[in-house]
Amino acid sequence: MKKLGLVAMGTGVALLIAGCGSGSQGSAANGAAPAGLIRGGEIRICTDPEYAPMEYFENGNTTDPVGFDSDAARALADLWQVRASWQITSFDGLMPALQAQRCDVLWSALYVSPERTAVADAAPFLATGPGLIVRGGEARIATAEDLSGKTVAVQGGGANEKTLQQLSDRFKTAGKSTITIQAYPKTAETVAAVTNGKADALIETDVAVVDMVAKSGGTLTAVPGVFTAETVFGVFTKKGSPLSAPVAAAVRTLTENGTLAKIATKYGLDPARIRPGTAQ
Repeated sequence: MKKLGLVAMGTGVALLIAGCGSGSQGSAANGAAPAGLIRGGEIRICTDPEYAPMEYFENGNTTDPVGFDSDAARALADLWQVRASWQITSFDGLMPALQAQRCDVLWSALYVSPERTAVADAAPFLATGPGLIVRGGEARIATAEDLSGKTVAVQGGGANEKTLQQLSDRFKTAGKSTITIQAYPKTAETVAAVTNGKADALIETDVAVVDMVAKSGGTLTAVPGVFTAETVFGVFTKKGSPLSAPVAAAVRTLTENGTLAKIATKYGLDPARIRPGTAQ
């Protein structure tokens, strides 16, 4: 899973994979780019490329992530006539890396939430919500209510874990069995937990569910309609950054000219879910 809730604001460990040139840092505008970039002629993007189809490495390439978010960030760089470089970090290090100005934008399938917009600005771009995956042939879970008394795996530190906790708390209030929540650092570990029978189900963002099920060879099955798509992914900039408004405007431009729809279709996402909005 990825990703809502407030990411810890401690120091994140990030590795700059590309764009380590020696150009001077500053906030001057460059060509079509707005003022505020860390380095002129370059936009640095914080990402955790372990979340297909949003951002991931393929074919052994460990320097240039692909996926909806990665390709959309490249489209933003093209729009501003600058080059894109990648600040690769773990999920829990994404927001700290942005706060520490290791990147200009954080574009890595993070939900927009009050907790996040309290410390960063966000430009919404895609509607999404949780999805549920069970072992192939499993018929015991069809609704959210069926999760009472079940063990559910989740990538820790994000919105999906919060969703499970809120649902479990509701069960407790109603006198029902709560959910045993198994939180793991990586999505691959949640898949293993279900596949190996350690968990009854896993919760994951709906955009990733199709990819995970398709790669399971029939081992996993998606359960539709358990949760609603009631949130949005956002591109994040540092709170009050001069880049916040230009990023939101760029997302609208890339929506209006059809670029984001084409990228969504390329990666099997629903173009109708693209939801550009003003910076929050």
